[in-house]
Amino acid sequence: MKLLCVDGEPVYQEIISLCAQKEGMEVVTASSYEEAIQCYEVHKPDLVTLEVVIQGGSGVQLASALKRMDPGRFVPIIFLTSHISDSVMNSCFKAGADDFIPKPFNEMLFSTRVSTHKRQIHLIQEMYRKNRELTFYQSMIEREHKMAHQVLDHILTRSERSSQHLAITRLSATNFNGDLALAYTQPDGTRVVFVGDFTGHGLSASIGALPVAQAFFDGMDNQIGLSELATQLNKILLNILPDYMFCAAYMIQIQPSGEIEYWGGGMPRGYIRRGDDSVDYICSHHMPLGILSVKEFEADCEKAFLGAKDTLVVASDGIVELKNSDHQMLGEKAMEALVMSSYIEQDLNQAQSAMEAHLTRFQGKSEQLDDITLVAIRNT
Repeated sequence: MKLLCVDGEPVYQEIISLCAQKEGMEVVTASSYEEAIQCYEVHKPDLVTLEVVIQGGSGVQLASALKRMDPGRFVPIIFLTSHISDSVMNSCFKAGADDFIPKPFNEMLFSTRVSTHKRQIHLIQEMYRKNRELTFYQSMIEREHKMAHQVLDHILTRSERSSQHLAITRLSATNFNGDLALAYTQPDGTRVVFVGDFTGHGLSASIGALPVAQAFFDGMDNQIGLSELATQLNKILLNILPDYMFCAAYMIQIQPSGEIEYWGGGMPRGYIRRGDDSVDYICSHHMPLGILSVKEFEADCEKAFLGAKDTLVVASDGIVELKNSDHQMLGEKAMEALVMSSYIEQDLNQAQSAMEAHLTRFQGKSEQLDDITLVAIRNT
């Protein structure tokens, strides 16, 4: 480490140099304002000692100048001076001084203060180093998230977006949503929807999103049934996901006639809000995808019906587990009430917006802890 000693008296330059050298420091000396500026620029010292009165200027002004020259680096300044009035000390500290030692000074005290500042410098430098590392890792994470977004968005271009008969809302707990919502309409008008909720949230939770999306659209191109699709997706996720991960999911097929066939595993119940203000449910009776072996997996589907004035609403568990500012979860009872009050709107997207507004009001300023996916479907 380097110390810059700025003092017009050679005897103090020598004393300060000897003390600093005993602390293992390299010493550079300057006798005037201009010389101090030049030495600071050339040698980039780690610690500076200043006299208040120096040739060609004021030590107080010099302290301010040095702080301005290198604002991004921590360089402690110690004033060593015989001018020890309160006003002088106040001016020194206002100018950026980090310490003040009156002359004549005790060499042991000076060495102790220098040693203390050295430790402080090491701590600050270590903090700067770690901050640079964190900044680098943060930029890497942001770049990886951007790449993942681009890859996922590319494969999701085949999925239908919100329309007159389909509304999809995806709310991320972080800057990346690990849930998956896919929709596809077959040539005969049959609509197939996949809603998946992977373990956890964010980028790590989306590890299975790409293969699931690819397999889903391949299955749609080949016009396979829901049972076969569920079997294929389970096999894929069983092979690629870690043991602690799985995918809770609904696969729903709606015929133009309103007949519903669905497979559900590990998801909260869905709601069919009837046009007469009653409600029926679709339930998820199976294990999530990616847990059971091929032999153990249950691919049987269930039936329901969606009338002309009905709305089918399914969501990931991020909604029912959403907490408000009092740490109370929304829960299934409140979720059902919101479905009944929101989807009374004739326009599906307006109804979806009303549902989103209800959720926002409930959440208030509390943190969203899980990704949320909400899908609403009408048949006409």
